[in-house]
Amino acid sequence: MTARERILTVLERDIPDMVPWAFYSTLIPQGEVEREARNKGCGIILWKPAWRMEMQNIEISVKEDWTNERIKTTACTYHTPLGDISEKIEEDPGYHSKWIKEYLIKNIHDYKIMRFIIENTHYYEDYNSFREFQEDLGEDGVIFASVGPSPLQRLLNELMGVERFSLDFYDHPKQVEELLHLIEEKQDKVFHLAANSPAKIVYSDDSVTGNITEPRLFKKYCLPFYNKQAELLHQKNKIYGVHMDGKLKCLRDLIKEAKNDLIDSFTLPEQGGDFPLEEARNIWEDKVIAMNFPASISLKGRDEAKKFMLKLFKRIFPAKNFMVQISEDLPHMFWKDIILILGEIIPKLETAEHYIIRSGRAAEREIEGNKGWPI
Repeated sequence: MTARERILTVLERDIPDMVPWAFYSTLIPQGEVEREARNKGCGIILWKPAWRMEMQNIEISVKEDWTNERIKTTACTYHTPLGDISEKIEEDPGYHSKWIKEYLIKNIHDYKIMRFIIENTHYYEDYNSFREFQEDLGEDGVIFASVGPSPLQRLLNELMGVERFSLDFYDHPKQVEELLHLIEEKQDKVFHLAANSPAKIVYSDDSVTGNITEPRLFKKYCLPFYNKQAELLHQKNKIYGVHMDGKLKCLRDLIKEAKNDLIDSFTLPEQGGDFPLEEARNIWEDKVIAMNFPASISLKGRDEAKKFMLKLFKRIFPAKNFMVQISEDLPHMFWKDIILILGEIIPKLETAEHYIIRSGRAAEREIEGNKGWPI
């Protein structure tokens, strides 16, 4: 199987020839080690919207600041007939990750400007560009057709931040609800474009964590949104993935009710999550879990990282509905070791079904007795 075939096979709940593994394209530098990993079956995950966006009656000015020598801060101001709002984004000099330091919505007066911007933002199909992107990547990986965060997560992560949301949710609920409703109307159009696009995988970059999006919020805002969009996408034979990389234990039963196919960038307790992988796989048995390899393990050195991986994979065997991702930054001095270790271990992993086929009934008895493991 190719890397693309392997990932799509597991996302369709079928049996690949080995456990898929892949890295976000922005995280691993191209070169010798990256090429060796891909030669051992590692895939690439890229993002590309199947739509294009056009803002009307809005001017945007951008100013870059290098006051702190190595760190770039970009101030982006939106000029509208109702007034201006701005945000400041800081770029990490190492991995070029971007962090919002100043949100667009800072007070109650900014809501009307934000509504104007959203109302005057229009979306159109961009299918030819997406097809070209697919053709360029070929069989080396998959493309996640980005649709942006769900309405609640967009407010929390992009437009106002947790503190402003928490205050306004209680002090100005009408304005918050109106803005959520407007964002959802626009998102519905984006999802319809994605559903009719050449994309196979549609992706919400939600960064869900239960200590912020607590169960009541998730149940009221996220769950119905995910299920509505999943039903639309499934009618078009699409796979729906949601980035859920935080603390998920308090949300475990609600996530079980959600109809998305993929839990993207699942975070182990060793990395700051709070839900053991074994428990997650048991309760979300109908979903595919893409586990993010914990960067903190790499700090313990090559030998300890290898021991950790061997113990982890042994605990979760058989590896059904499961794949491994590198979806967060790895320390620069360790990433090559981690990639090489994964390239050594993962190609040897087998799903239970392949292990049984290869080894016969004896292997099946070993698995039933919790003794069998292919490494």
